[in-house]
Amino acid sequence: MAVKIEITRDNDTVHFQTVTIPETENVFFLNLDPNEAHHPSLLPHPLGKAPSPPSIGAVPHSPYTCLIHPGEQGTIEIVPIMNQENADLAAATAGQPIDQQQVVSGGKFPYQISAVNFEVESPGGAVIQSGAGIGPGLQLITDETGVSVRGTPTVSGTYKFIFDVDDAIHQNLQQLEYQMVVA
Repeated sequence: MAVKIEITRDNDTVHFQTVTIPETENVFFLNLDPNEAHHPSLLPHPLGKAPSPPSIGAVPHSPYTCLIHPGEQGTIEIVPIMNQENADLAAATAGQPIDQQQVVSGGKFPYQISAVNFEVESPGGAVIQSGAGIGPGLQLITDETGVSVRGTPTVSGTYKFIFDVDDAIHQNLQQLEYQMVVA
């Protein structure tokens, strides 16, 4: 996937679109200004007047400027790729609060969590409880740093849970699997 940055004109004002992208994306500029050529600092060559074909940019950085018109600039906010963290959560004790543990890092807040399901298994592997959520007494929380687990587990056994997560720029992770042994 690539990100397109449009250069437009509104009367006498030129606008370089501001974007937010994952750190691995390519950047393309598309000059829609019918009056001027522009040379974004990410490109090895200038873009002619509109209609100008998209041109691939180099490694994204922030901010970028027009080398022909130094007063024109935009910003690329680079967001870390979302990653699963701590698939095997620290052991816990039923009835005792756990330390908050991060389970997803990176991405852009806010996050949207869906398809959340759990099972609690006995030491012999039999399912003793299951349903929606991540397990009795535990919750997923989101903030600017990612997604974390907190709470007080109420049932002894091995908590196993899965969920999907999407971020504000449509990165997603699906069917993330976690487990926590609760004594």
